[in-house]
Formats: sequence, C-alpha cells, structure tokens
Amino acid sequence: MEGMTFCWQTEWFRTCMPLFSCLLEEAERIAAGKEGDLGKMGDLLGQIEHVCDPVEELKNCHYARQMMNVRSALLDLTQTDQKAELAAYTLLPFLWELREETYFWGCVAEDAQKRKAYWQEEFVSHHRRMNPRRTEPKKVTIFIPACNHLDYTKQCVESVLRHTDLRACELLLLDHGSQDETAAYFHTIPNAKVIRFRENVGMLMFSVAFRACCGRYLAFVSNDTIVTEGWLSHLLDCLEREEKALSATPVTPFTSNCQGIAPCPLEGLEDFAKEFHEKRKGNWRHRARIMPVIGVYDVAKLDTMGFGDRWFQTMEFWDDDVSLRARRKGFQQFLCTDVYCHHFGSVTGGVAWGRTLAAGRELFLQKHGVDAWGQGFCRSEDMIALLLEMKLPETSISFLAVDCGFGDSIFEVQNYLKEQRKQVQTYALSEVEGYRGDVFPFVQGWHTAVEGTAAALTNAFAERRFSLILTEKSGLSGEILAERLLPGGYVLAMDSDLTKYFRLAGRKGHWSLWKKM
Repeated sequence: MEGMTFCWQTEWFRTCMPLFSCLLEEAERIAAGKEGDLGKMGDLLGQIEHVCDPVEELKNCHYARQMMNVRSALLDLTQTDQKAELAAYTLLPFLWELREETYFWGCVAEDAQKRKAYWQEEFVSHHRRMNPRRTEPKKVTIFIPACNHLDYTKQCVESVLRHTDLRACELLLLDHGSQDETAAYFHTIPNAKVIRFRENVGMLMFSVAFRACCGRYLAFVSNDTIVTEGWLSHLLDCLEREEKALSATPVTPFTSNCQGIAPCPLEGLEDFAKEFHEKRKGNWRHRARIMPVIGVYDVAKLDTMGFGDRWFQTMEFWDDDVSLRARRKGFQQFLCTDVYCHHFGSVTGGVAWGRTLAAGRELFLQKHGVDAWGQGFCRSEDMIALLLEMKLPETSISFLAVDCGFGDSIFEVQNYLKEQRKQVQTYALSEVEGYRGDVFPFVQGWHTAVEGTAAALTNAFAERRFSLILTEKSGLSGEILAERLLPGGYVLAMDSDLTKYFRLAGRKGHWSLWKKM
C-alpha cells in the first residue's frame, strides 16, 4: 500500500478501511503459502456489507457483484490444494478491486472536483501492479478474457497455444461471468492460471489482470481473435526497439480507427500472415489512439499511468482514455502493420457494449473536458493517399502542423516521412491549449495561438520556413501559408481553396494537396 492515500474518505468508509486491511493481510498470508483464517475473512466481509449496504452511491456500480466474486473466491479456497496460487492470482486482486470500487463510487465519483483530484493524485498509486509472487517472473503475461461464446474462445486459446513459445510466458485465462462451459474448458489448459469471476464486473477485469500479472509485458488477447505465427515476438520487437513505446497492436479485420483490412479466409490465414509480415517487416505506425483487440503493453510504463479506469462503466472509450493518458505521459502506441491476426468482430463486446457508445463518449468528456472524437482523433485515408503524391527531395524536412487536435494526422505524416528516411523537425500550433499535452511530447516546438491561428501563422516560429504545412483548419490565408513555405514545399489542407497562391497537386474528399512553385 506504499504511497497510497485515501483523501476523500467518508465516515462509513473509515469504518471499512481497517476491515479491508485485515482481509488483505490474511490474503497475503495465504498467497505466501501460510495458513489463513477463511472464517475470519468471511466475518470481515459481512461487517463491510453491513456498513456499505445502506450507501446509495454503491447501488449503481459493481460493488455488490464484486463482493460476490470475493465470496466465491473464498469458497474456492476451501476446495483447492493450490491455495497460494488462487490467493495470489484471484483473491488478492479481487479484494484490491473491491476496496477501490467501494472508495471511488462511494466517496469520490459524485463530486467533479473530487474526481479531478483523485485522477491527478491517487489513480496511479491505486492501480499499480501489486502481485506479491515475484519468485518466477516471466517476460510476458498473456491474458485472455471470455464471457460465454465458448466456440470462439477455444479457437483463440488454441491459436495462442499453437503460435506462442510459452516457456517465457504466463497464461492468465479470465472467465468473466460466463454461463456456459468456459470455466471448465479453461481448467483443461495445461499450466494456465484461471481467474474466475462469477459476476461480470466490466472494467474491473482489466485491473484484476494487471494486478495479477508477473510479466514485464502484458498481452491482452480478446477471445474473438485468432493469433498467427510469430505474433508475440513481432509485437515485442516493436516494444523493445522503440524507446517510448507503451503498446504494440497488430492489424486486424473488423476493427475501426483505421486499424483493419479486409479479412483473409481462415483456411489461408497462416500463409497470408507470414507473407504479410515479410512484405512489411518493421512497419510500425505511431498512432494517437489505439483500439486493442490484441495489444501488448510495457508493464513498467503502465505502472506510471494506470491501466483501465472504472469510470468507464460501459466499457466504451476506456481505450481512448488510456491513449490520451499515454500521449500526455510522452508514451507512444504503435499499430504494427507488419503483423496480421484475425478478428471475428466484437463477438462479445458488440453484444454487451453496442448500446452504450453515447454514454461512454459523455464519460470521456466529463473526465477530460474534450470530445474523444474531437479534432485529430483519427487520420483520414484521403490524407494518407495524398501524402504519396508529395515529392520532397531534401533529406531534412521542417514540418508545421496547424490546428490538428489530438494529433493523429501529425503522427501519420511523421510515420510517412520516417519511412522515406527523412530527418523531420516538427512544429505545431493550435488555438486550443487543451491539445497541447497530446502533441507537445512528440514535436520540437509548440505554440498556443491565443492571438488566433491567422496571426500565429505570421508570428510563431518566425525564423523558420517549412517544407510541409499540414492543417485541419479551413479558411486560412493562402498568402500567409505561402510566406511560411519553402520553394517547392507543400500544403496539405482540409476544405481549402488555395488556387491563387499554389498549384493543386491532388484532391481526395475533403483533403487537398497544394504545391508552392
């Protein structure tokens, strides 16, 4: 618990704190291979329930369901010889999450100022990995969550077993409230650690997996996917070579955010994936946000920012939240376009979460004060196509981005220029100071255009001229843009007509490419 504070305790939560401490002490004893008093633990849970049951703020969260998960884990402890393992990988993470669910929703969530302070001051320390079993650390913890849909789960697990060298891996299988035979199937997998939730508790699943893992990397694999030969080693290659990389994700079909391609027939999947990698080896694209149906994360970096946030009860936009927090820590998320895995398409998530998109988007807005789908959240395929039309002979490129929001278009331009073996100096300006944290860690200069974009184009970075200007703001002065551009340079712009000052080099959809003569 080192470094943890609970600044917003209510009187009733203060009553619960020593009860939780006693529970955790007993669970830690069992995880260390010592005897624990399960009867005492049951009594302590009863006392917590007595205190918490009247608390109205706990009626609309996962408190009651997580209490049932903890009680079920205690019951399982009476029926297994693997008590230390079950305590370490299930009971302890369950208890940490029960306490945090009680504290956040009972003491913090109703008040916007308390939420803000919690996210700034307590969230990270409350969500660090705490598994005490470090005697056999692994390089990678792979976790596969499943809620029903056993046929898909079997295909997923069998592909992981077939295509992964598990000698350096720990395999966590999470049964997230299934009503079918998922739990029984998981227990047939050799050397897997099974975490069983009797009740589905949404985002708590991610925190439990993170708290339980002992790997230096954490690989999340959705149960509606099929991995391919070399998937893990290829994604790890990216993480180990890119110093700022938080995560690496493969290309998968039926995935939004411009992360997918048309699906390959399953009967030709392995040959397709092998050729896909050989043709694109090392093509890793830094993106502003990632939707990880499969994702491998650097655990040490996650420890500095936290993983899933229970605020996103609907399980929509949790990945946008992780992406924003990663950007603002200066971490990069990579779409590895040299790795292809199959995705059936939200078999579980589409059923459980499909009706909650608007609610999740509103939760993101309440937390961050910006729209998750605001300016620059996802680059345009039309913009990417126009990049290919540019002819920039110089090896050193000075690049200016104007009002590009979250920055996905900026990062894709950087990706493209890097592929062309260009040395890139990037500068950015925006009228919205709120986007500074999303872009500043990845550019050489930032200017907040409090004077307005038009004036800033004249004044900002005044000593520089640019080979390329990218703008997602329409109506900018062609004359000013021309003044800031080097001869032969380009403007890549949305909804703009710059005919008077430039030659049109290409147009696609809302985007146009203009060259200075």
